[in-house]
Amino acid sequence: MFHTMDKTGSGRLTYSEFRDSFRTLSYGLNDNDINMLIALADEDQDELISWEEFIPIGIDAIRTFYSRNIVKKSADKMKHPNPDALKLVYWDEIQKTYQLLSYFFEQVDIVKDGIVSLQHFKDIVRSTKFLTPKEKNLLIRL
Repeated sequence: MFHTMDKTGSGRLTYSEFRDSFRTLSYGLNDNDINMLIALADEDQDELISWEEFIPIGIDAIRTFYSRNIVKKSADKMKHPNPDALKLVYWDEIQKTYQLLSYFFEQVDIVKDGIVSLQHFKDIVRSTKFLTPKEKNLLIRL
């Protein structure tokens, strides 16, 4: 699968190649899922995803997203989805998101006091490539 997505044969995918490939697959991943995969996979933050970066998280993340989407479709049909089932499906994603956010927060917490100024937070949100403009505006307005 990875090698099919690698249009240039470089052994690494650009974010654009990665997004385009996952949009065409039938996993039912939305843009947020794909952005999360990119954030998780690009460990060295060089804006290229290698097979070595992708494989440790790729399979588990795709399974999680796919399962979550199945639960979502089922939940849409039910008025009250089972909270335990939802927690089971989302737990890995919540943990990975927490780890990712913690890592990025530590990188920008220059003084290491657990505090980032509101202006610094807004600058970070504006500069990230992992959020859509709508998501950025929502975070900045909070």
